[in-house]
Amino acid sequence: MNVVFFTPPLVEGPKIVFFVPLPEFLNKLPIAMEMGNGHYGLPVTITVIGTWFCMLVLFLLFKVGTRNLELIPKRGLQTMMESLYVFLDGLVEQMIGSWKKKYFSFIATIFIFILTSNLLTFFFPIPWPSFGADGTVTISPAFRAPTMDLNTTVGLAIVVMIVFTGTSIKRNGVFGYAKGFLDPVPVMLPLNIVGELAKPVNMSMRLFGNMFAGSVIMGLLYKAVPWVIPAPLHLYFDLFAAVVQSFVFTMLTMVHIQGALGDSVMEEEK
Repeated sequence: MNVVFFTPPLVEGPKIVFFVPLPEFLNKLPIAMEMGNGHYGLPVTITVIGTWFCMLVLFLLFKVGTRNLELIPKRGLQTMMESLYVFLDGLVEQMIGSWKKKYFSFIATIFIFILTSNLLTFFFPIPWPSFGADGTVTISPAFRAPTMDLNTTVGLAIVVMIVFTGTSIKRNGVFGYAKGFLDPVPVMLPLNIVGELAKPVNMSMRLFGNMFAGSVIMGLLYKAVPWVIPAPLHLYFDLFAAVVQSFVFTMLTMVHIQGALGDSVMEEEK
């Protein structure tokens, strides 16, 4: 048996891990792909696998962390989770005041999911074997950070856009929301529309670009000097950048929600 250690290309799209077979009458679906044997299936990419794994990690973390809760926690996991809650609670309250009760769960979920996704390959650098027809065993990384896939970051940004747009429409009405595009003068209509559409584009590209660029830079460094790469570079590109980008995306989410809430937040501060 020949074992080959495979290093993925520095720039590549999310590879397909396996297919979910489809019955014949669903073969014409736009997302269906031929599996190579005349049958069609739904492709499951490494991004989807990584997202499922993040969901599993978060489920187990919260399941164990909230079991046998203590008034004065003596276990490290409950203390860590309470510290995270206090941090997010204070941050959200500072940004949107009493509206925190309505938006805290959404904002906290966004932050925790993105943070877990960013840190996936740092804490779980798991090798995964794949067996070739010629008996060759290829060892490649089992996971790829979901936020290194533009599909994930665009999806998150669209969800955020739906939330802050829905908030603005709910507070101002459809006509009030549409009228806002004419401020301060009607001639600004095209620029205001572009500015509104630029919000999710900016959020998605910022997160994707930083996470993807960090991976490419580390790959280039390993190719240039494979034996003298200092560990602190991993701490920066994989840990520090992951935390910062999670925080930045969350802050932008709250800024857009705050803008949708409008004067109500400012009145509370006064």
